[in-house]
Amino acid sequence: MKKSLLAFACATLLAGCISSAKRTGVNWTVSMDRTFALDAEEYGGVAIKGVVKLLHLAVRAPYDTRQLVVLRADGSIAFDAFNTFAAAPAQLLKGIALDSLERSQRFSRVVPANSSARTDYTVEVEVETLALDCRKDSRRDAVVALTLTLLKSRDVVASSHGEAKIPANGADYSAAFSRAFGDAFARALAGIAGDE
Repeated sequence: MKKSLLAFACATLLAGCISSAKRTGVNWTVSMDRTFALDAEEYGGVAIKGVVKLLHLAVRAPYDTRQLVVLRADGSIAFDAFNTFAAAPAQLLKGIALDSLERSQRFSRVVPANSSARTDYTVEVEVETLALDCRKDSRRDAVVALTLTLLKSRDVVASSHGEAKIPANGADYSAAFSRAFGDAFARALAGIAGDE
């Protein structure tokens, strides 16, 4: 019996079943409490009278994946299997976009897309870039670029672009992407004006 156990243990070791611990994946999130977003005064722009609904938020391909997209110096991209978002990026970003609209104090009230409330305005957000920029040696940056569109009765009232690049060298991707999204959103919102 001892010989068969010893033979099994040796066979297992030789087969590579017991090896050094494999690297496990890490899930990152994006949240308002991690954004360090600009204060209401710094969002810029004048107050827009009326209620707004965050109607739609989309993340363009190839950035609409849970795996972090890595921009490389040779112009290619990579998908990091070990660093992923905790949910689909659009789902994570909807909450922070809603919170950012509220924090900005630009509107009298902000409601989510699933609300049946009638609103004066709707907002659509298109995220063009959501990536970890590793194109420069020994530097990692969370980059976010987005366009915010304000509509009234399905007519475009205003559209504005915002982008941000936040160092992620400490490898706290939750903090870096939260701040990058919050700052890009604030910059885009600063360029939005109502139709008064």
